[in-house]
Amino acid sequence: MYLVKNSPRALFAALVPLAIVEAVLMVFAVAGGQVTDPEGVPSPDQILIFYAGRMAINAAFLFAGHIVLRQWTISSRLAYGLMGGVMAAASYGIAIRNHLQLAAPGDGAVVTMGLLPTIAGMIGGFLYGQFAGLSPVAVAAGTPSRANEPAMPPPLVFDGPVRVRTSVAGIAIAALMPTVLATLLPYTLLPLLMNGFADKSTAHIFAAVIPAQTFLVMLVISVIPATIFMICVHHVARAMDRRSAWQYAAIGGVAAFACALLLAFAVPLLAVLTVPAAFCGAVMGALYRRFAGLEPLPLPEAVIATDPNALVGADHPSRHRHGVILNN
Repeated sequence: MYLVKNSPRALFAALVPLAIVEAVLMVFAVAGGQVTDPEGVPSPDQILIFYAGRMAINAAFLFAGHIVLRQWTISSRLAYGLMGGVMAAASYGIAIRNHLQLAAPGDGAVVTMGLLPTIAGMIGGFLYGQFAGLSPVAVAAGTPSRANEPAMPPPLVFDGPVRVRTSVAGIAIAALMPTVLATLLPYTLLPLLMNGFADKSTAHIFAAVIPAQTFLVMLVISVIPATIFMICVHHVARAMDRRSAWQYAAIGGVAAFACALLLAFAVPLLAVLTVPAAFCGAVMGALYRRFAGLEPLPLPEAVIATDPNALVGADHPSRHRHGVILNN
């Protein structure tokens, strides 16, 4: 039996999705305060303290959930994903109840706003289980062992045919890449965008709001198409018996380029997106392969036979010849 290791590196990786979501929510809270009560906007130090406090709570809850799963000897990535969602939702609920956020969600939006950190927590829990690795369970003290018998069984090996797994978490992570890459675009345009504001004192607010708004908009409009695209890429690669990350990246890039090219025939202005789409598709394919892993090929289903004489192989001569009965 194996358990997920205690890993600070994996915990840091698991906190990345939560850090992005918490940053987006905090930016919108600051922007809303700038509109409703400009005098009550917190200082940068207060914002940093709130943000660090929220991330500390998320880290503590996530690590506590990991310890609980270790005590229950559960090491599946599905369980870690569900644990991350539960812990992120609990952290969000505690923050709302104890006013540990810059601004409370509006009436009727508490549950809706809580979906973002919950989904980010599920991805974070999956990432922890992915990056931490496994360690064998130590033999309890006092357990009798025979002479010349190893304390732990040797690791299992498999040399049979394999294929890339169909991973829901891997698809979800890959489907977020268009959102992430599109969010990086406003940072290159911010100097031009901020020059249009007459009030330069609010420029730093808009500098943070524009990428955050881009993140939420792209998250809504691109996740479902990107998910469908990634499922198609995965099954095409599986049908072609391709398993390496480079092969998945090549298939994803070619498929995204072809999709963008087809859209360009309908809307010529979209022709400029063919190269960025190919890059995004390649990144999505490589990411999916990184997180999906391998599984053994399933065995063929059993054949139900009513006549034992029909159980003849495909290469048997009787499958290619027919007996002749002379009818005199």
